[in-house]
Amino acid sequence: METLIEIGAGEARDPGEGRTRDWELVRYVGRRGLVAMRHVMAAMEVGRTAAYRRVAACIEAELLERLEVIRSEPGLLRATKDGLRYAGLGLPIAKVTPGAVDHWLRCTTTAQLAARKYGTDRVLSERELLFAEQIAGHPIASAKVGELPNGRPRLHRPDLAVLTDEGTIAIEVELTPKAPQRLQGLIRGWRYAIGTHQLIEVHYLCAPGQTQRAVERAVHSVRAEGCIAIAEAPGR
Repeated sequence: METLIEIGAGEARDPGEGRTRDWELVRYVGRRGLVAMRHVMAAMEVGRTAAYRRVAACIEAELLERLEVIRSEPGLLRATKDGLRYAGLGLPIAKVTPGAVDHWLRCTTTAQLAARKYGTDRVLSERELLFAEQIAGHPIASAKVGELPNGRPRLHRPDLAVLTDEGTIAIEVELTPKAPQRLQGLIRGWRYAIGTHQLIEVHYLCAPGQTQRAVERAVHSVRAEGCIAIAEAPGR
């Protein structure tokens, strides 16, 4: 299956001999948006010392930058504008706020878990999915949740999309409870989206307790048990 993030991507520089690992690192960070050092170590399959050395080199080259947005999670990384261009990614710089850090990191962890089964290039972030759908000209893993003033569909995109040989799996990482009416509207949109274009499954990974119970009630209320899978969200 063709990897959609390759379609229309920016022009990548040739990393050349000895620079391939830096290119892989910057591309990995750029695709995920926000990562921690533990994610780098797992993705690059290297120890702490090697990971810090590669990251330091990329920061010095202004391809990556450290973000100190919350005290409890120092040393977070994102790709710079030059880094995204170097890695050949047609994506904007990730916009990170303190309140969104937990969600970003849990999405990165979820993406790594999915990549172990399906392969890294088949797991798209929401930013990559938006880019891919703009190029494709139609939804790939999005749900219609209304209409825009111009009559075009209002789309809701999942946090991650996994491209499998059978079709696309949408993954939502749900950490806080939404208003019941809004959540029901989203679940209803996912129910109708199943079977359209490439979408075959929707997985909700929820914080335990109130958030997961809210999703379970919404799924039951719109009779979407057959197409929505619910499980506990991984840690960050």
